[in-house]
Amino acid sequence: MPHTYGMNSENRQAKPSGIVLSPTEAEEYCEFKRQKRIAEVAAALSKANIYAAQRDAVSGEQRKAAESAKRVKAASVQVNPVYVSSMKSLLGVSGPEVDCVVGGTGETLPKAKAYEAKLAVKSGAKEITLILCGSLLRSGRTGDIKREIKRVCRAARKAVVKVAADSSFTYADFLRAGRLAADCGAKFLSVRFFPDCGRLKRDLHDVCMLEVTEVETASDYKALIAAGVERIGTSHAEEIYSELMKEAENLSFAVDFTDSVTVSVPPKAAAAPSVSENSEKSETAVAAESSEPSKQGEKPKAEQMSVLNDKKMLDGALLK
Repeated sequence: MPHTYGMNSENRQAKPSGIVLSPTEAEEYCEFKRQKRIAEVAAALSKANIYAAQRDAVSGEQRKAAESAKRVKAASVQVNPVYVSSMKSLLGVSGPEVDCVVGGTGETLPKAKAYEAKLAVKSGAKEITLILCGSLLRSGRTGDIKREIKRVCRAARKAVVKVAADSSFTYADFLRAGRLAADCGAKFLSVRFFPDCGRLKRDLHDVCMLEVTEVETASDYKALIAAGVERIGTSHAEEIYSELMKEAENLSFAVDFTDSVTVSVPPKAAAAPSVSENSEKSETAVAAESSEPSKQGEKPKAEQMSVLNDKKMLDGALLK
């Protein structure tokens, strides 16, 4: 008897459309879904910014960070100004970009920050993380903050500028800093991880992109990706990558491929039967009905699946 894929308990109660896959097609379809998950993991890690800007970082740790960034194909590696040139050499021409932190603690003159950014770009940095002057923002001196951001953006030329907000900022300060950053030419607001990062992303909306740093676990990383965060800073990229890849590689649909498999399609996608079809059901529909769970709560043998977004699989365009 053919098996039926179903997405959840609601779909299990709905009558499937009767799209039948042969054992070979079903196995290939499951492999396609697994490969798709692996590709999603790779896309997620391409948003990583590997943190290597510790004050006590040595050359060996810099090399380790560069190798890690290349393995997971991260977006960038964040370093202090003194390591820009060496990190650029370690990453190579086609590797991740170098992200340089300028401004020290933030309580530095705008002229010094701009000059630091200029030297970093000259040494090979393609991203500049500006440590914002928190005392100016908290005292309401927005004019001085704007001048500081604009000055660094001019010095950075074509490099991407990210404005880093201090962890002592309030939520309202984060929103204000994001708007100021966007108004002055910066692309990102950078904040340390906190539970309401998803809310901050929604509130920023189209104001500017968001970078969340100091992310340590795969679960937090996945949550931020789901929230739409554009850049994620972490010093645990390889551990996160390994855990996410393990989940994708072990993806199993628990399907017995010795029989044909009937793949359910939501009722909205199914065409309304004509009068002639009501009098005589097709063999495919009969196969679908036979796979419907019983009223006693019998569970289907396979996990749920939807093929609406993967209809090309049914046309023979299988992922190689």
